[in-house]
Amino acid sequence: VMVVKSDMARKELKVHVRFTNHCFTKGYDAFSHPAGEPIIPDHSGNKRTFCPIRYRLSLSLPAIISSLVNPQEKVFQTAARRNWAYSITIDDPAGPYHLFFEIRKASRAERHLQDLNVVVESAYHEEKGYGPPDLLGRIGFVALCGRVYEGKPLATKR
Repeated sequence: VMVVKSDMARKELKVHVRFTNHCFTKGYDAFSHPAGEPIIPDHSGNKRTFCPIRYRLSLSLPAIISSLVNPQEKVFQTAARRNWAYSITIDDPAGPYHLFFEIRKASRAERHLQDLNVVVESAYHEEKGYGPPDLLGRIGFVALCGRVYEGKPLATKR
């Protein structure tokens, strides 16, 4: 659980963060899947393959997510309009590293533990030949937390 100081909510918001296996696996391909390696199902039952590069990079995700409490940090709404993206530049492999997350107000049953739930749905480095994610406007992560908690519209700057 991380704490976000929200002026909008007039309180410190407790944010529970969890990560899906898309942060350390990639899409399954029968031809390139290593022999003897397990096939890893995701939350929808889709087949995934362990990815050592994604795994290594995923070890830094808790620190990256924690850095979002800085009021200067901006996140971008994805074109799907159901989740958010945050990107940084990394050295190995060199280039952009994108993470995608959903944020929701905690259910009534969970509110004694946390105010918001963040699910990091995926994180990967941008490979050559693939462009950046399709993004819309941006908003500060702290402001996003306050707006979700207060149930306010999620207006972003474009």
